[in-house]
Amino acid sequence: MAMLPASGGGDGGSGSSDGKPPPRGHLAPQSYEDILKFAVENTVPGDEPAQPLPDEKKVWLDQALASMFTDEVKILRVKLTELEGIDSDREEDIESKSALLDYIGDLCDDIDNAKGLIKIGGQNVLFRCLDDSSSDIRWRALHVMATILQNNEFVQDHLLKEHAIQRFLQIADSDQSDTVRIKAIYALSCHVREHNPSGEAFVEADGFSCLVKAMQSQNEKLQIKAAFLLKGLLIAQPKFKAEAQKIGMVQQLVDLLNRDHTATHEHMMAALLCLATDHPQSVEDCRQSQYGLKELLKGRMELIRGKEEFQEEYQYCQDLLALVFPPSEESSVER
Repeated sequence: MAMLPASGGGDGGSGSSDGKPPPRGHLAPQSYEDILKFAVENTVPGDEPAQPLPDEKKVWLDQALASMFTDEVKILRVKLTELEGIDSDREEDIESKSALLDYIGDLCDDIDNAKGLIKIGGQNVLFRCLDDSSSDIRWRALHVMATILQNNEFVQDHLLKEHAIQRFLQIADSDQSDTVRIKAIYALSCHVREHNPSGEAFVEADGFSCLVKAMQSQNEKLQIKAAFLLKGLLIAQPKFKAEAQKIGMVQQLVDLLNRDHTATHEHMMAALLCLATDHPQSVEDCRQSQYGLKELLKGRMELIRGKEEFQEEYQYCQDLLALVFPPSEESSVER
């Protein structure tokens, strides 16, 4: 529930005279005075225990609050209809669609509004926006979808049935805009977070290969998003380590870490450590001499030693060395 727009309008209309949606900050109560007066009149003085409100006062308060608030899903319906009605690629229309998507996303920060959008079929409008010729529209639509998915099991269940994961993977894999690809990875992260069925669907759709491709890109933000999602999945569902290991994830990560050093390597190193922890098959892969992981780790530690900005990566290197090449095993081999 949200307060009625200050401009009035029974259906929560567009608000501004130029047809653009008002900022959500313009949503304000119609009247506080009566509520404040009611609160003052019904405040129990001193330390006296509060008494239950009489029924007639409860009715009055409910009516007063209802008059101050309106169902924002009604506003969502209006805005989605407006969005769907814009079918040209003129610059001013792209701006209008962008503003509408930003406004819809703002409303959907509220988890009940996110559920409401699904109940009125708003996801169908968003899916169509994913095919828009403008990358600005595509990434904004993905951002809205990520917003409604985040920590929202109802939406995660629903969009899982509508194969949103496969759609997001396709975009993350092949869209020409890095910004759109980044938002697709973000939407995937929100879809699978704390939702095991979505994680299963991600793996079945070869999602790990999509993450490898993203990490191989030249865009650091895309690389980090993909590595972060990989690590998150392996932590949330350790059984996925077997699937990642089977497709050669250890080699892929080591190859990436052998590139010129950047800040992205911290996240890739963390993902490799996560993959190898409590997974003997991945540890064995790490020990393959052709990968040269031991030399890589020692060289990396020497490179970043004493540099505060790489402190976490340094720790990951130490932990990987101890896990994969423990001193006790080296001593036994020497003997």
